[in-house]
Amino acid sequence: MKGRRVFTIVASLAFLVPLLAAPAAATDATVSFNLVGPNITRAADGATLRTTGSGSFDSGAGTIVASGSFTHFLPNGTVFAKGTWKATAFVSFRPYDGPNAGTQGGVLQFIVTLFPDGGTPVTGLSMSITCRINAPAGFTEDEGVTLDLFTEKIRGATLFHLNQ
Repeated sequence: MKGRRVFTIVASLAFLVPLLAAPAAATDATVSFNLVGPNITRAADGATLRTTGSGSFDSGAGTIVASGSFTHFLPNGTVFAKGTWKATAFVSFRPYDGPNAGTQGGVLQFIVTLFPDGGTPVTGLSMSITCRINAPAGFTEDEGVTLDLFTEKIRGATLFHLNQ
């Protein structure tokens, strides 16, 4: 009799565990992003960086897949380097929600590698993307992208999409 009771409890738990876990899995969603047109950022020395790109990430899993292109201009406007960038590590995402279930604002931080045309890859650079949709009261950061020493946002439009 005792063996049957243990079997019944184990069988019941085996049935209930997937049901209890299902809501948690359903709330996990990926988020995609787009840099809407080129984003322009300036470094302290006056050099500028133009970036484009898109990607998606899962903050719960700590994963990101993203890439784009860049052009680095010297302060006098000549091209210093151009090429592509690729995300290599997710750091964080602070969502601001948004006006509907699919579109929201927030700040995404991740690590990238730059692949300059004809040059050596540059690894371990910090990149952030800010979208001001539904930003909290008092938030003063500009919309756009920062990358390593290029921290002054000149022009940029970004958008996060909650993938459900």
